[in-house]
Amino acid sequence: MYGLEAISYHNGWAISIVGILIVFTGLVTLSMVIRIFPKIIAIIEENGKTKPHQKQIKSDNQEQKKVVPVIDDQNKEAVRQYQYLISWMGEPFSLPRLIELAEKRGLVRPYSTVSQLIQSSVIQPDGKGFFLWHPE
Repeated sequence: MYGLEAISYHNGWAISIVGILIVFTGLVTLSMVIRIFPKIIAIIEENGKTKPHQKQIKSDNQEQKKVVPVIDDQNKEAVRQYQYLISWMGEPFSLPRLIELAEKRGLVRPYSTVSQLIQSSVIQPDGKGFFLWHPE
C-alpha cells in the first residue's frame, strides 16, 4: 500500500491535523508570552514607585525655570574652535554641516557642545532653517 491510501489506512490525516493544532497552539502561546512579558517586567521594575497618573500635574500658570548653561573657561576653547569653523563656513550656516565638520576635525562631543552653544544663545536660528553666530 502506497500514497494516499496508506495515509488513510494508518490514520495519517488525523495525526497531521493533531500536529498542526499542536504547532498552532504553541505559536499562539509563545506570541502571548512575548506580548505579556514586557508588561510583567514593567510591573516588577515599578514595584514601590509612583505611577505616572498618580504624579501631581503642574498647572499651566506655573512656569518652569529654564537653565541656561554658562560658557566657562573650559568651554571657551570649544567656542573659539567652533567660531573658527563658522567663519570658514560663512554665515548663515547649516547646523548639520557644522557638526559634520566638527566630527571631521576631531572636536570632542560635537552634538553636546553645539547644544550648549544653542542653549546659551551663542548660536541662534535665523528663522529660515539656518543659524547665526552671536558670541557673548
